[in-house]
Amino acid sequence: MYLDFANSLVQVRAVAFATENAVLSASRDGTVRYWKQTAPQPPTYDESIAVHGTTFVNSLAFITPKPDFPLGLIVSGGKEAIIDVRQPDQPPESAAERLLLGHQGNICALDVSVDTQDPYIISGSWDASARIWDFEKGESKASLEGHDGSVWAVLAFDKSTVITG
Repeated sequence: MYLDFANSLVQVRAVAFATENAVLSASRDGTVRYWKQTAPQPPTYDESIAVHGTTFVNSLAFITPKPDFPLGLIVSGGKEAIIDVRQPDQPPESAAERLLLGHQGNICALDVSVDTQDPYIISGSWDASARIWDFEKGESKASLEGHDGSVWAVLAFDKSTVITG
């Protein structure tokens, strides 16, 4: 799959695959774009704005489809220090499913666990912390502190292990 972001006037900061036929991109223009494949040969994509913030969006993750959310959920974060969780088929002006608040700085890393029984989101921030979020409750389960600088990478490795860097 190839998408040409070269003609963009702003920097694409993150890319996440939603499905084998859809990809997400986050940009410094404050948007998350949802690219759906419309033709296989040559690959052609139709894009729509899924999230529109007021400042940079730097990180993305995707929650796989569930009965309540058959298209899955987009998880994005950036300079506003808010994690926005929303359905990909909703217009950007619609309300988010969840807004996760707690970081004191730019959110620069996101990941989602693959555990379908007890899913969680992990985030990293310029505030030198990572957080584990309970998506269902919309709240932070734990704050992981100890880094001396920004947490630029996070990985939900398995049910009980997260990795930060």
